[in-house]
Amino acid sequence: MTIMKRAGAGAVLMVAGLASAQAATPKVPPTTPSGITIVEVVREVNASQPQILWLRPGDASGHTLFWYAKDEAKSSKCVADCATEFPPLLAARGAKATGDWTLVKRADRTQQWAYQGRPLYTWSKEKEPGEVATNIGLKETANIKSAENVNDPTTLFPPEEWNVVRFTPAASMALPDGIDARMRYFYESVALTDFRGYTLYTFAGDAKTDKQVCAAVGCKIAWVPVPAAALASPMGDFTIVSRADGTRQWAYKKQPLYTYSGDALPGDVLGAGVDPHWSVAVLTRNFTPPAVAIKRFEGYGDAFTVNDRTLYGGYAFGKRWGGRNLRDTFKDSYPKGKRLGTAACEDECLQKWQPFLADAKAQSSGFWEPIARADGTRQWAYKGFAMYTFAGDTAPGEHRGQAVYDFRNPEGDASHLKQVAFLEEVGKAVAAAGIYWNIAKP
Repeated sequence: MTIMKRAGAGAVLMVAGLASAQAATPKVPPTTPSGITIVEVVREVNASQPQILWLRPGDASGHTLFWYAKDEAKSSKCVADCATEFPPLLAARGAKATGDWTLVKRADRTQQWAYQGRPLYTWSKEKEPGEVATNIGLKETANIKSAENVNDPTTLFPPEEWNVVRFTPAASMALPDGIDARMRYFYESVALTDFRGYTLYTFAGDAKTDKQVCAAVGCKIAWVPVPAAALASPMGDFTIVSRADGTRQWAYKKQPLYTYSGDALPGDVLGAGVDPHWSVAVLTRNFTPPAVAIKRFEGYGDAFTVNDRTLYGGYAFGKRWGGRNLRDTFKDSYPKGKRLGTAACEDECLQKWQPFLADAKAQSSGFWEPIARADGTRQWAYKGFAMYTFAGDTAPGEHRGQAVYDFRNPEGDASHLKQVAFLEEVGKAVAAAGIYWNIAKP
């Protein structure tokens, strides 16, 4: 069920069972080890939402990762001068392999991370985190008008035998036809989906009769069995169960698979927490900092909180058609967040917006990374953008800082003019410069 609580500026919908469902699956491996990020590669389009092209793993600072065509299985051949130009992505002492992430021992006895069997490297020539991956993405979509010029001879592309690593969880799995594995942002995980991208759920019970399913939650809620073809055969963790009506249904790790009719669009995870008999078919769990949770705000969708306080991101003004409060939320590119850093809020701004601080030992993982502030403290960033709480939120569930426009003065002193020019460069806006504050959405 869904519980609604009224709290000041808006209503917050808390998905009952979401946190407990996550806590109840300790055996689910992490999506990435500590020190490895996930980054969206996007194509910026004039006056429209950026288009997400694909996901990629990055190092702790979000730099592009590469694999080398000359490497042999579980063996790195990039040494000496090669390793100077393309430094291996080394694992910290005590690191352990998990899921698609394995460790390769190098000749100098250090350990190097490998993804899906391929040793990983960074490139010394890449100065801006993700620059090369973005260039590759723009080149692949060169037939679509883009604000960037990939034909510029100074555009950085890797040598022929070096390839950008992509985040492809489905590539290492044996999946039946019609079943995929994709990122579920609203559930901070990688989960099974159908071929359309709709989330799959497992049922902790016997799927042979619809009567048993209805007894668990009531027939008003429609859970649709994932059908298996007449000639389909079990494979890996996927088996087939026979239903009372003679049809066949896929099961994962012996639990029948369903879609949820309440999921209106691909990517929805609205079936999470509806009933304890159903769980999202999770493969890996994304990292989130301590005390961070996801709550559902009526009219605004899901957003991050920390200790029940709403989290926000500050974004440089940019051109957008269709508004900033769309269902699929406000998007901006990871490189913009990295360029902006902590400059969204400094000096007197900090009286209203408090940085979401990370402790000294915090490490990057998944979409989260700690970044340094001018005063020496560290602040959490999500998808490249620094995270804050708002002083005006005085009760759990409030989000009074939502959709706040902080215009910067174009007629001030030299420091103001410098700040305006910087924000115009980051956001590529021409009419005004400033920061737009938005609730932090997965």
